[in-house]
Amino acid sequence: MRLSRHAGSSSKFDRNHVRRSYFIRVLVSLLLVSPARAEHFDIKLVATGPDGTSQQAFADQTPPIGGLNSRPVLRVRTGDTIAFQFVMTNVYAHGYAPDAGVRFYVVREDGLGQKLVPAFENVTVEGSFKFNLKPKARIGAKERVVMSEPGAYLLRVESVHTQRDHEHFAAIDLEVR
Repeated sequence: MRLSRHAGSSSKFDRNHVRRSYFIRVLVSLLLVSPARAEHFDIKLVATGPDGTSQQAFADQTPPIGGLNSRPVLRVRTGDTIAFQFVMTNVYAHGYAPDAGVRFYVVREDGLGQKLVPAFENVTVEGSFKFNLKPKARIGAKERVVMSEPGAYLLRVESVHTQRDHEHFAAIDLEVR
């Protein structure tokens, strides 16, 4: 009889243990998993100097101001030609990106790593275009720019008018000596 009582209490202990274990696993998974946030564009930006040195940056977003990732720095000399290219991919799983656009530019900034996008008063190169991008479709461009004056510059590619709650960008700092 004592054995059967022990067996019964063991069964009750097992059920409580299983419930508690399940509850703990659910709680931990809810705490560890960050809320899903749908991304719209994947961007890859590559800048290459005349000696073959290159830097690359990938999609980031604002807020916070300046994005989440620190920008890589490409160091070149005055008079050097910098080649840059980008590819933007629509990774939004729910459809087209109608009447969206992309803008790319090189603009002088006050210092490397500046968080705020500089005013467009000192733009070295600028371009933009509109598109209707299907899911998984890509769009991109290749450009060259000659850096004629020393200073710190921001090379940036950004999505515009995507009709979403935020825009995406990729950026590289250029240090021209």
